[in-house]
Amino acid sequence: MRIRSSINRERDLGDSQTMTPMIDIVFLLLVFFVCVATDRVVEHDLPTELAGGGVTAESTEQQDSWITEIRVKVYPDAAAQQAIIEMNGRQFDDEEQFRQTLVSLADVSRESPVILDIDSAVEVGDVIKVYDACRAAKFTSINFAMRADELAG
Repeated sequence: MRIRSSINRERDLGDSQTMTPMIDIVFLLLVFFVCVATDRVVEHDLPTELAGGGVTAESTEQQDSWITEIRVKVYPDAAAQQAIIEMNGRQFDDEEQFRQTLVSLADVSRESPVILDIDSAVEVGDVIKVYDACRAAKFTSINFAMRADELAG
């Protein structure tokens, strides 16, 4: 028969005593979350009626894209070895003319989003020039367009 020593008893008591504070913390967290959940106020101030399954939303009139967004396409010209800038179907040969047009459009509406559709063969310097021109015109939203095939590859 084996007699347990006092060292083993203290070690056994020590293991059970280390779990007690953890159990207390878990219990207090449980009490806290129950109290918080019961004090939640249900808002009845703004009742809304959800539409049924057969109800469809009315479509709004689509505005002209020239007014709502500015689409800038930049693609390389192999013969001239420079980038060609096209904005909403209008091609610009002169960079200064492009900048002036951007400034006049920004005066009408700075909130119009500018979408930059840059060909992958365009040099980075030309991309930065176009982006800087949009920033200089003080447009608030300048975005880059991506093609689905470029995202996959």
